Amino acid sequence: MKLQGNRAERFAKKPDPACPFALIFGDDEGVVADAANALIKAWMKDEPATVLTLDEDEVKREPAILFDALEAVSLLGEGTIIRIRTKGEKLFSLMKEVLEFPPERVAAKLVLQNGNLNTRSKLRTAFEAAPNAAALHLFADSDADMSELVRSFLQSRGVEIDTDALSEFVGGLPGHRSLANAEMEKLAIFAHDLGRPVSVADVLALCETNADENARRAVLLALSGDPAAAQAEMDRVLDAGLSPISLVRMFEMEASRMLEAQALQGEGGSANVGMKLKPPVWKSDWPAFQTRLRKWPTPRLTRLIERLHDLELMAKSPGGAGLGEPATRELFITLYTAASKAA
Repeated sequence: MKLQGNRAERFAKKPDPACPFALIFGDDEGVVADAANALIKAWMKDEPATVLTLDEDEVKREPAILFDALEAVSLLGEGTIIRIRTKGEKLFSLMKEVLEFPPERVAAKLVLQNGNLNTRSKLRTAFEAAPNAAALHLFADSDADMSELVRSFLQSRGVEIDTDALSEFVGGLPGHRSLANAEMEKLAIFAHDLGRPVSVADVLALCETNADENARRAVLLALSGDPAAAQAEMDRVLDAGLSPISLVRMFEMEASRMLEAQALQGEGGSANVGMKLKPPVWKSDWPAFQTRLRKWPTPRLTRLIERLHDLELMAKSPGGAGLGEPATRELFITLYTAASKAA
């Protein structure tokens, strides 16, 4: 089954019982993730189930993990929903086998999340052609889509918002759904028990208090190697008027903190390294921080800090006015591209 746009979103909220397998794909991984969450929620309404998230590399290395999960029947009578995030055609051969499973052997449901797949994609074609599967093609949000999304989200939290305030808020949102979701959550918390509709002044106040946090998030996304999210967040903070120098300094602070962490680990003090840093890395943030450390070993961090110093001097030097933002954007692209390719 092949579904696009609104039809794909409707399927995610009310799936066809004849399709236990779904491929959800699109340019915006946040939109894809939201649709996958909606599909899982809909499946769980019909039958209590446990969600089993599998790693694509693990599944490719040991296919039996996936096949066993597809056939396993819970002793408690609960179903199983298998969730896998993948890229491109990596799992095509495996999914071809899954789609050919005899119906009587299938005890679980499967949702596969992917990036954008063109019409020549073998994986996409297989799901579109299979009678027991759905291929859901999701598109990035338009301004109208985002306005409706924000209003519906706030209403679900018991929050009202003025029309002008809604336009102001949506205008400042990044074009990336997962980042937009985070901003909506902040607005809902901000407006909790406000006792009146959210105003333009409220939105502007919230944006001002979030400026440093947004800049830091842009830096972390770039160092993590998330191109789409990093680009969207960088555009947002620079378009909102944040000084390129401020963003470069934020990069420098984070790179220095990572360099200190590498030094502590090199001295054999791996225990509680995060809490020894300034600012500290809390336990919940440590796994993501550690992933960034693996992408940025000491020599690369040293070169990065040297480049940041040079960039700041260039932007401050006589005749350097106006060089800050283009150079900062170029730095961002270089860093998130390098990080996305690092192990």
